[in-house]
Amino acid sequence: MSYDICSICGRFFDKSGRNYCDECYEKDKVEYKAVRDYVIQHKGCTVMEVSTITGISVKTIYRYINEGRIEIDEKSHNKLIRPID
Repeated sequence: MSYDICSICGRFFDKSGRNYCDECYEKDKVEYKAVRDYVIQHKGCTVMEVSTITGISVKTIYRYINEGRIEIDEKSHNKLIRPID
């Protein structure tokens, strides 16, 4: 059995092939779906717009960008282009 520290909340957890504990993993699924759905419906939206409308933190949205889950167009003032699935 392998253990790790959750990269979101910092809690110690039983690693099961993820970087997050079970609580953060479940919360992350819900939040990512909200961000993904908004970006699909509102092409060219900004990170701040998505955060304001969905209530999901800018930090979390930038984590999705850094993880390669959302693509950003840096040529057009950091507008979110599309989710990458």
